[in-house]
Amino acid sequence: ITHRWHEQNTLKQRAQRDSLTHLYNLEAGKYIVNEYIKHHPGQKNALIVLDIDHFKEVNDTYGHLSGNELLISLAKYLLFYTNQDDIVIRLGGDEFVIFVKNIQNDLNYLCKELMNHLDEITLSHNRLRFSMSMGIYAFNTSLTFDEAFKEADEALYHSKRNGRSQFTIKYQL
Repeated sequence: ITHRWHEQNTLKQRAQRDSLTHLYNLEAGKYIVNEYIKHHPGQKNALIVLDIDHFKEVNDTYGHLSGNELLISLAKYLLFYTNQDDIVIRLGGDEFVIFVKNIQNDLNYLCKELMNHLDEITLSHNRLRFSMSMGIYAFNTSLTFDEAFKEADEALYHSKRNGRSQFTIKYQL
């Protein structure tokens, strides 16, 4: 029975996790976030959408193995710089989402920390330099993941249109 439980648990983990970064995949992440929001109405949360600026150029210049190494390293970095209760999701490609639960601190500080320490990511290809752009939506009503994502994604594209390597925070009115 124990062996069968471990096998089922392993299969469940594989179904919920991205195979490259081992972060939650989109389907599992959406479910977890929606359940959390549903059970904590009125709580102030935030959804951060981010991606690597010009990621295609990384793959074209250094190769897909270096691109994968960057994605894996960035996933570990995001886990390090977020609270253990936050939900970190890989949407796919070079796009990630962080669901920040029960915001107590200044979102500007968290975003600056995420942006300012990227040079701590060490890669085997030392010349590889990169930046990322972020869009953040802070809210305190019971939205769905998709509704919050739409707002955060608009903020991300605002950051990209204004020069990349920056973040934009939208607050719920």
